[in-house]
Amino acid sequence: MILSHKKISDKDLESASIIWDFLTQKDNLKKADLIFVLCSHDIRIAKFASDLYKNGYANRILFSGGLNFFTKNIFPDSEADSFANFAIKEGIPSKDIIIENKSTNTGENIQFSKSLLNATNVETNSIIAIQKPSMTLRVRLAFDKQWSDIQFIVAAPNYSLLDSPHSHINLFMIINEIVGDLQRIITYPKLGFQSEIFIPESVVYAFHYLVSREYNLHLIR
Repeated sequence: MILSHKKISDKDLESASIIWDFLTQKDNLKKADLIFVLCSHDIRIAKFASDLYKNGYANRILFSGGLNFFTKNIFPDSEADSFANFAIKEGIPSKDIIIENKSTNTGENIQFSKSLLNATNVETNSIIAIQKPSMTLRVRLAFDKQWSDIQFIVAAPNYSLLDSPHSHINLFMIINEIVGDLQRIITYPKLGFQSEIFIPESVVYAFHYLVSREYNLHLIR
């Protein structure tokens, strides 16, 4: 685990909660052709995807993700391979698992996975896109821009900001992560990576406050 170098104040936590709530936007679950997992540092996402498969929400799971700033020191293999191995241990047949292990960001998750599905002739008209709760808005906006011709819903395990730390990442790093995620929602529409969305003033204020408090490890420089 990467340890915090500072005490998280009550105002830090209040500001982070405002951002977390804004970034978390999930749909009601319904059956689809494919469970599409945008992998991360949180193996709980693989468990959630495995449970959806077992409950009949889809007959295939695609795990997408290489390694990034957070995961290069966590997993011995790519995020996708690590998640797939977890799913197989959960009883998911390997024949129903597709692995895309080169992507390093949300845009590449979508682009590389679309190409892989086309190359392997896997017909997919509807998707359950799964990520961490605080990444669900980014996933939705990226799909709106980059894969708008497919039916999709966005889903995530039901846990809060305070429940988001795990054995490899603590609350200090989680706050750094969501500050960086919000920055990308602000800047990425101008680059054509995702759709634009109105950001409330309270969320913008919380972002600038946390940046001033040096929660800046995940910011784009």
